[in-house]
Amino acid sequence: MSIAGFAGGYYDVGAQLPEYLSRLARSRFERDRADKMKLQDVRSFEERRDRLKRYYDRLIGGMPENKTPLNAECTGVLERSGYEIRKVVYQSLPGIYVTSNLYVPTIGSGPYPAVVFACGHIEAAKAAPIYQKVCIELVRNGMAVLAVDPISQGERMQGYDRTAGRTLVRWHAEHTYLGLQCELLGRHINRYFTWDLIRSVDYLCTLGEIDPLRIGATGNSGGGIQTIMAMISDERIAAAAPCTYITSRDAYMKTGQPQDGEQIWDGAILEGMDYDDYVTLFAPKPVLIGAVESDFFCIEGTLDSYEMAKRAYRLFDRESNVTLGVAKGTHSFNDELRRIIVAWFVKQFRGTDDPVRLSPDEIRPERTESLRCTSSGQVLAEFPDAVSVQEDNARWLPAARSRMRQSSANPEQWKGKVGSWLKMPPANAKPIYPRIIQSERADRSGSCMEQAFLRERILFFSEPDMMVGGIHIEREGSAPDRTTVLLLDEGADGIHLENDWLVQLTADGRVFAFDPRGTGAFRSRAVNGREFDAMFGTEYKLGCDARMLGRPLPGMRVFDTIRALDYAAQRNPGTKLSLAGKGFAAIYALLAGILDDRVDEIVLENIPESFADIVDQRFYRYDVRYHWYGVLLEFDLPELIEAFGRLKRIRIANVPDIGNIVRF
Repeated sequence: MSIAGFAGGYYDVGAQLPEYLSRLARSRFERDRADKMKLQDVRSFEERRDRLKRYYDRLIGGMPENKTPLNAECTGVLERSGYEIRKVVYQSLPGIYVTSNLYVPTIGSGPYPAVVFACGHIEAAKAAPIYQKVCIELVRNGMAVLAVDPISQGERMQGYDRTAGRTLVRWHAEHTYLGLQCELLGRHINRYFTWDLIRSVDYLCTLGEIDPLRIGATGNSGGGIQTIMAMISDERIAAAAPCTYITSRDAYMKTGQPQDGEQIWDGAILEGMDYDDYVTLFAPKPVLIGAVESDFFCIEGTLDSYEMAKRAYRLFDRESNVTLGVAKGTHSFNDELRRIIVAWFVKQFRGTDDPVRLSPDEIRPERTESLRCTSSGQVLAEFPDAVSVQEDNARWLPAARSRMRQSSANPEQWKGKVGSWLKMPPANAKPIYPRIIQSERADRSGSCMEQAFLRERILFFSEPDMMVGGIHIEREGSAPDRTTVLLLDEGADGIHLENDWLVQLTADGRVFAFDPRGTGAFRSRAVNGREFDAMFGTEYKLGCDARMLGRPLPGMRVFDTIRALDYAAQRNPGTKLSLAGKGFAAIYALLAGILDDRVDEIVLENIPESFADIVDQRFYRYDVRYHWYGVLLEFDLPELIEAFGRLKRIRIANVPDIGNIVRF
């Protein structure tokens, strides 16, 4: 009998993990709001702001220590009525090429104010017609505009393969794909986004026709969060308009919608970094929150963040410096929102409430090919010395592994690092009260079994409001002295696919095939319409929420596994304890076995080789479960197996991933 979703009527397990995360988040949101309401002066506000800025710097792994030569090159110019478009390439880091279009007025005289335009998630990036329209209207109002291709968009596809002559990873999915590789090293994809924007401002400041005291930033959606990165990290930004992005974490969490890697800031909820903070970290400088009424970045959260931002600006006696502009429509930089943004920048930088309004005929976007800075269309194809983000990030791997190994000279130190990284729920020594909801005798007839098996379906709470469980199996008439807690990627119900392994394990004793929270029979119901285990699906979304809470899902699942050991020891006092796992689940088995001194044997089948391999490979097989931020600063799987192989029996096998060779 399958109990998936409702635990056979005993509990609504399909809802428990999302609700658990929501409860944790609500308590943090309430605390943070109360803390903000206590801020009564500029000094207390700035102390909080400094703390949040330090958090962001830690999150991304710090900024590069030195600014290397930009080596800027203009590869072409388009002359248009009242302005020109320069096609400019520069290097934010050695080999990291940035492609951009610089719109410069040809009417009037400089130095001109300038706006850095950060592109959202449109593949064409700076060449997207909807973005060109913003740039054209700004430049026709006397402002230079630098439209920048973000990594993985426009001419900067990081998954471009020179041999194949095409991109192997889908454009904005690269933000999450590359982001995972950065995260494993305790870094963040935002380090590249942020540094690109800082160097873009550096480039503007090299131009005599640009006024360095009047530089602004804007962008919508993914460009909205890039605008926020610039607001946080570059003091030269004098005015900013992040669009169709500002909401609140509380409101957005409830939508069930995922976000790309650059938007997932590990520990953000724990640290108190909410969307209103994105705005107020810029105080008291002028900021416009651009929004649309029917955005999936909920307008309710936008309105709340706006009110909180006004309160912070009031401390500086600059409440009028924070503005909300709301256009009709859905998620886009539409015509109405564009006019709002242009008028606001004209007021900030030109000192007038009378912007030049252009007719549709006067705003004519260029063809994508006309705006290209490279002849090939991709920097990784154009420049022999071009370096991908993966290659640049992987340079940090050897030093990280060396420090990780040097700081852990013995198993106890490794154990401490594992526990510290997992951030498990508080230890629970309370007795377990199981529900044995199904018992059956599996006869040996018609099977490969030499004797009958006794099977029980067991449920229990690993902590309040978190039900877990599995299938307890032992041979009829045996008196075993060992219990093996077994974890499978398919969940405990997949045990029938592992008959031969089950026979092997039960020869030594009992087996408790176990499902931690959110897996197997306790898998969450879908919170969005994406494929459950795919990038941006339910497992990804819940994992991201947990990461922002500073409580990663792996820690919760290892905690549940240790509670399964508690149950096994409680059920059969004095039993020897083993852990076994197959596939990704073998990682949970390994970590639980390391942390629990009662375990003397760990059996691992098809355990992933290492986290370092993911960082080191240009192209790897993505799995949402690998988003383990900073794990390589603490441990990796080979080091743990080597260190604890001297204390516990650790058996490792790599077998064909087809169960009993043929599943039937």
